[in-house]
Amino acid sequence: MCSFVPTRRHGMDYSAFRNGERDGWTKRAENYGDATARATLQTIPKLLDHAHLFPDARVLDAGCGPGFVAASAKLLGASVEGVDFSEGMIQQAKLKFPDISFSVADVENLPAQDATFDAVLSNIVLFHVTSPEKAMSEARRVLKPTGRFVFSQWLGPDRSECYRLLFDVLGRHADMSRADPAPNAYILSEETKVSEMMTRAGFSDIESEIVQNVLHAPGPSFFEFFMKFGVRVPLILERQDPNIQSVIRQEIDDLTAPYQVDGYYRIPMPSIVFSGCAS
Repeated sequence: MCSFVPTRRHGMDYSAFRNGERDGWTKRAENYGDATARATLQTIPKLLDHAHLFPDARVLDAGCGPGFVAASAKLLGASVEGVDFSEGMIQQAKLKFPDISFSVADVENLPAQDATFDAVLSNIVLFHVTSPEKAMSEARRVLKPTGRFVFSQWLGPDRSECYRLLFDVLGRHADMSRADPAPNAYILSEETKVSEMMTRAGFSDIESEIVQNVLHAPGPSFFEFFMKFGVRVPLILERQDPNIQSVIRQEIDDLTAPYQVDGYYRIPMPSIVFSGCAS
């Protein structure tokens, strides 16, 4: 099977990938609730469980999207704000949750003072950035002593039925060299690697827990749905020749057909939650 994206190399320029991600999420902002949220919302309870929140805890939703994590933390009594690099996502967050402060900012360069927050939360965010370790270091910088950083990530094709199926098809048909250079998508799924990264960033008491998300996707075409669900896969597919795109679409729809019941696909798509304490 072909890997999803090239492994990061020293000095690699990921600016085109970053711009594609930002623009892609802005285009999907209005439809997030009926697409990506069908899976990402399932991770939020475990994310909050690891956060150990308390009344009036200061919380940053880093990479907030349309604000669902921030709103959930606020319901638990926290004092919350959210940032995202997509203007479209911030617009949606402000519309949905006008009583929460949201602003455009980069999780790799947070606009907050040192030691500001009791918790920094990021739900399925860090594999969309150019340097996950820099985002971790920024989270550590803005956390108070003993503050908690909690983030989640999709499991890779080795442990995810959904991604195994998708990348089996892509690996057989897509020319991955046409995609913009990007960080390794699934290094953040590896418990040992992430523990090492978080330790370097200044975290201790690192824990992880798998969440058994199931993607409930409306038919009739799983391919069409997934083109709205995320950004990384469309960024690869849009670079392929039209005949290859057609082959990939047909194979994905054929392989996902057994998962469709009563007009909905139900495909296992597990995530993993990591947490650590600011040392």
